[in-house]
Amino acid sequence: MMDVSDLPGALAPTPEVISEDQGFCEKHKHSFRKRLVRLPSRKVLGREFAFPSRWEGECEKCREEWETTHREEAIAEKARQAEQRMQERFGRAGVPTRLRGRTFANYEALEPGQRHALTAARDFAERFEEHLALGSTLVLAGKTGTGKGHLAAAVCMTAMRAGHSAFFATSREILLMLRASWSDKEAPSELDVLRHLVNVDLLVIDDIGVQFGTDAERDQLFSVIDGRYREQKPMILTTNLSAAQLQALIGERSFSRLREEGQWIPFEWADWRAQRRAREA
Repeated sequence: MMDVSDLPGALAPTPEVISEDQGFCEKHKHSFRKRLVRLPSRKVLGREFAFPSRWEGECEKCREEWETTHREEAIAEKARQAEQRMQERFGRAGVPTRLRGRTFANYEALEPGQRHALTAARDFAERFEEHLALGSTLVLAGKTGTGKGHLAAAVCMTAMRAGHSAFFATSREILLMLRASWSDKEAPSELDVLRHLVNVDLLVIDDIGVQFGTDAERDQLFSVIDGRYREQKPMILTTNLSAAQLQALIGERSFSRLREEGQWIPFEWADWRAQRRAREA
């Protein structure tokens, strides 16, 4: 049967009430009024279109439950779409997929040093507006597998959820990005990459120390650190190096800029991943 909305140029007709009756809702055990209605036939372009009769009317409680359910579904769907867009933003910001489920809530802080690291990272995230104004730096330093990337990602994603821009990359990735235009004319220029790295609200440089350490690379890394220092933009760095080793690697100028508004957080406990594997064995 053709619906009235399918009729070319037709206006929706007013239903005719054929009869009225009482309905009964078995679920809620009460009566409600219903009526039998029929849309009048219409002649369009010389053809007669007839419409079937139908009952209108329903239990008010059933209708309220339906609206509540669908409203909740709509809210849930809207939240799902918003989270999907946020996950896409995390991807564009370079946050590794493996780290996107890392939060402050699921960080295991079992000893004083871990609790100190968690408190410092959470403070950096929750008071990010203040750190953004100060151009603060957080250096997370310690052995592999101690949760440095977990907390750095948690800060980064918290800042992004609050509406700030961020970028997460390893030191090697940053050097490759800066050098890409040397061999690929289609790649963004070194200056464009540098401007992006300098201008985002938060830059996370992961695994400083895992690069070649040549003078040219040291100069490129200094250009990023110095640029953010001059623009008073906050940074988070993770490294396996000691303070002396980091200073020797990146140079006195870069290390001095990190130290001025920086906080050094030592990660001096055992490899968490190794401990987890041992527990599961």
